[in-house]
Amino acid sequence: MSSFFPDPQERPATYDRFMQAYEGGNPPWDTNITPPELVAEIQGLQARPSGRALDLGCGTGTNSLYLASHGWDVTGIDFIPSAIEQACEKQRRVDNLEGNVDFFVGDVTQLDTLKLEPGYTLLFDLGCLHSIEESARVGYARGVIRLAAPGALFLLYGFMPNELLSNRLTRSEVQALFGPDFTLERAVESLDRPGIPSAWYWLRRAS
Repeated sequence: MSSFFPDPQERPATYDRFMQAYEGGNPPWDTNITPPELVAEIQGLQARPSGRALDLGCGTGTNSLYLASHGWDVTGIDFIPSAIEQACEKQRRVDNLEGNVDFFVGDVTQLDTLKLEPGYTLLFDLGCLHSIEESARVGYARGVIRLAAPGALFLLYGFMPNELLSNRLTRSEVQALFGPDFTLERAVESLDRPGIPSAWYWLRRAS
């Protein structure tokens, strides 16, 4: 599977680090466990009817396949070819998905290049946006805003400012990137691990 960035000079600063992690076969963030925050949205008391979902920075496809197993039609995007190859292999090993998954190698800051149709009712990001260079985050937000259906939920997770990691995302930045097109309905802060604060954000696309 070819790279989305054939010219090495066009690759994001994080590309080599992520590529080495996936090709090494043991990225520390790839737990193969769907987070309870997403499970609660899909299976909880207020479970939402299945529709179209966009998994931004899908990695090896754990959450895309979880959504498809509950009837969602999912688009999973990651810029590391080996991650998408592993996601496709997982998909081949799964029988009788109620929904469907299409995996793409692509840059989430240039979603228009993938020619995706708007109308996603659920958008999900488990630690992708916080790893994008700040100068490129506007392009990511522009694509999310265009692709989200009116009333869509955007469930976003990211590291908050900390002294241990360079990738970080503040609540005010989330609001600046997506407002007024999205309303921040809820934010829950916690610790991803000692010394690394993080937060989940529930954003609703204006209808």
